Amino acid sequence: MLASAITFILYITILIVIGIVTYLRAKSYSDYTLAGRSNNKWVAAISAESSDMSGWLLMGLPGAAFAGGFSSIWIMIGLIFGTMLNWMYVANHLRIATEVYNVYSITEYFEKRVNDKSGSVALVSGIAIIIFMIINASAEIIGSGKLLNATFGLNYSTGIVIGLVIVVLYTFLGGYMAVSWSNLFQGSIMFLALLFVPLAVLTEIGGYRQTVESLFQQNPAFFQFFNGETEFFPAMSIALGGLGVGMCYFGMVHVLTCFMSIKNSSEIKDSTFIATTWVSISTLGAVLVGMIGAYLFPDISDPEQIFFAMGKNYFPPYMLGLFAAAVMAAILSSVSAYVIVAAAAFGANIVKNHVKGMDDSKIVNFQRAAVVVISLLAFLMSLKSDLVFAVALLAAAGLGSSFGPLVLFCLYSRNVNKTGAIASIIVGLVTVIFWYYSGLSTYIFELVPGFIASSAALIIGTKLGGGVNAETIAQYDIYIDRLNKARGGCNKK
Repeated sequence: MLASAITFILYITILIVIGIVTYLRAKSYSDYTLAGRSNNKWVAAISAESSDMSGWLLMGLPGAAFAGGFSSIWIMIGLIFGTMLNWMYVANHLRIATEVYNVYSITEYFEKRVNDKSGSVALVSGIAIIIFMIINASAEIIGSGKLLNATFGLNYSTGIVIGLVIVVLYTFLGGYMAVSWSNLFQGSIMFLALLFVPLAVLTEIGGYRQTVESLFQQNPAFFQFFNGETEFFPAMSIALGGLGVGMCYFGMVHVLTCFMSIKNSSEIKDSTFIATTWVSISTLGAVLVGMIGAYLFPDISDPEQIFFAMGKNYFPPYMLGLFAAAVMAAILSSVSAYVIVAAAAFGANIVKNHVKGMDDSKIVNFQRAAVVVISLLAFLMSLKSDLVFAVALLAAAGLGSSFGPLVLFCLYSRNVNKTGAIASIIVGLVTVIFWYYSGLSTYIFELVPGFIASSAALIIGTKLGGGVNAETIAQYDIYIDRLNKARGGCNKK
């Protein structure tokens, strides 16, 4: 236990050191909010994916594979292709667009893209982002409490306080720069753990043959892609539920922020390969952990603890700290991203727009204060641990529906105005909430109707709002020209 504790403390120490080092560098509003657009291809790619996957990668996905077997392949496909398409069709466009519009947060981009001088678009989007990020952060903090309880015997309340203090420390100090570099470190731990653990356990138990034969005898449907469903609609519900996860990516503002932070858009092609490879191998490892766990621990009370159970049962005791660090890395990489994006929304929408006479250093101080306040709000929500995980899943669909269509239209179409943008955000959010609480999510994942309704609201709202003025079109054309130059002179879209 002592060796495990030392390993875990070393992991925490590295995070705090990253916070201190980046604090010395992150002085300006650009540095604190967007790492001064200085992230290289490795930092941008791995930071984006580790912040996206969260503790769900080492807990939720293995749990889904434990229960669903081969049907979890649809989730894998959704995650892999969602990641790849987001990097291919959003990353480069957004990186160039935010530089052309001279903005450092996604809410500032929406505001300037639709030429909204009233600040209403930034306010609506900022409020939605802050709410979603608080909900998501609270769910991850719950995971930290459960992890430390299972690993070191700490009670739940002490565990969530420790998780909260760690993430506030390095995020408060270094801002997005600290988040980016700590997520590179944590994403590497997650990747290596999910690559090594299932292979090592399979070797230990003598290969996969006995595992497959035993699971097939217990439940043949375990190896069917639709989990034994033979009717069309239930089978399609399983497939769409998994594939629909990929549609969330276009609205995941914490991932979009990583695109904005990359130093050179020319590196995005390499980042796309790095990110897709990371996600492909990591999700495959997580699914293997769940399926092997169904054979080794068929009676486990909480399937989301399978990764940790493997660590305790098949590896030396001194390695327990490494497994705890891997799970905590998955958790904290997301919490820090959620908190800093919410703080950036606060700084861009409230302070920068509505408080006059603020220089960069004062805005950064307000954002640091926001990091603390937002983290405390997430902590308060995490006390209601029985409700937050379900709400967090809903928040992911809400992000995808509220912001996904708006991001794509802003990057690929001239025809977006203030009315359309606000309608898209609100209708996407309301549709997802209605669909979820009406019970219709049993049949179709709530993101799908939310995305469609949000897109329709954007088109209709833009027309009802009088279309797009000449000034907005002129600025959009500057962005397109810059994009074409970066791509070698492609035709205008």
